[in-house]
Amino acid sequence: MMKSLIPAVALVLATALGARADSLTVQLRGPALAESAGFLVAEARGFYAEEGLEVDLRPADDAPPFEALARGAADMAVAWMPPALVARENGLPLVNVAQIFSRPALRLTCRADAGVASAADLRGKTLGSWFGGTEYPLLAWVNRLGLKPDDSLEGVALLAQWPGAEMLRHKQAACISTLSYDPAEGAGLVRLDPQHQGVDLLEDGLYVLPQQLADPEARERLARFLRASMRGWHEAVARPEESARLLLGPDPDDGALRRQAGMLRGIAPLLSPSGALDEAAYRRTVAALRAGGAQAVLRHEPKDAFTNEISDLATPSETTASTGAKATRTP
Repeated sequence: MMKSLIPAVALVLATALGARADSLTVQLRGPALAESAGFLVAEARGFYAEEGLEVDLRPADDAPPFEALARGAADMAVAWMPPALVARENGLPLVNVAQIFSRPALRLTCRADAGVASAADLRGKTLGSWFGGTEYPLLAWVNRLGLKPDDSLEGVALLAQWPGAEMLRHKQAACISTLSYDPAEGAGLVRLDPQHQGVDLLEDGLYVLPQQLADPEARERLARFLRASMRGWHEAVARPEESARLLLGPDPDDGALRRQAGMLRGIAPLLSPSGALDEAAYRRTVAALRAGGAQAVLRHEPKDAFTNEISDLATPSETTASTGAKATRTP
């Protein structure tokens, strides 16, 4: 369905611009449509075509994001920063070129009847995780609390969770991982936010391999993609019901429509204004992943793990715009 969202008007517009569209393949993250809404809206509204781009948005279930990059099946991938940094440390030289979400959405939703009222009550509890890289921020949080994921009464146990809140209803875990824009529903639940313990790890960003940054034309192409994508994201959250209908297609189920629109409203406060990565937030993410001694998620300080060049090209400063110069900041 995602690939069918390009309307005919986008192709007409690309022809009217009088230029051959540059192609770009992007591996999305998911699985919910709302989690890719900005990209899909940008495609459907013709924002990529206006930038002279022909973009192939690969659905989240096509392949793990970093596998798609490593195999050369995608030019860019959408992923959370913690698994990207872990993959980099393990030999895949991923580079963050933009940050779509400037604030994290990860939460723990816990059963009050399991004795959890705050993060201080997690000792000895079983915590659900989706894994696939989403366990890394959870492990950083556990480390910050001085606990070990060793299944002991003095630590915590991590358990692969099912979709939805079934594990809570069946009392198979004290807490499950949730997202701020897609909360688990039900009475007697307590939501914990890792930011209250200073663990605010960055999530959805755009990642490429270094060869994508070696050529000036490739960098310009990435900048045009970022500019159109952020335009799509801000339209998606500004018009949640309309965007949800666009994502779901004709005659959507009312429940699905409410869910997707609700998720978009929840995503709105997480969005970056321009897609530029805040270096202070990056440093906090790295510090949290490196904390915990022997059980730290990251063993080494990352080097050359991000560049601001693409976001600078996408949203040049007034000085840059007036002089035509291109500003670059790389760690």
